[in-house]
Amino acid sequence: MGRRRRKIVKRTPRPFPKVFYCPLCNQQAVTVVNVSGYAARVSCGSCGVSHDVPWYRSSMPVDAYSIWYDIVMGRVTEEEVAQKIERLRAVQEVVLEEVGELTDEVPAEPVDGDTATVDKSAEGEVVPEDEAGRQD
Repeated sequence: MGRRRRKIVKRTPRPFPKVFYCPLCNQQAVTVVNVSGYAARVSCGSCGVSHDVPWYRSSMPVDAYSIWYDIVMGRVTEEEVAQKIERLRAVQEVVLEEVGELTDEVPAEPVDGDTATVDKSAEGEVVPEDEAGRQD
């Protein structure tokens, strides 16, 4: 005699909302629009309240809405949010400058035009570039 198998019920996670409720007019009309790489515009379509909020690479619209909600309710000042946006802008500019310097230093093509490399462990044999990284 065996036991009866249990049914496995898979629950699908609910997706995050794309339209939110406004705390001022109580309408479901708040949307998040990604303006640039470091700031997003959150605005209510009903009462017209809008603010720029910091936008991180890993942010979701619900994150931007929560910051906007804090601004509207007075928990965070607009100056604090503006400072965060400026810091993100400065960090992004520094990263872009570093990436530009790295791409200038590394040549895109081999200097000699040769596609062969020397494998030092194999008694100075010349090995094609495809096999240089492999070890048998």
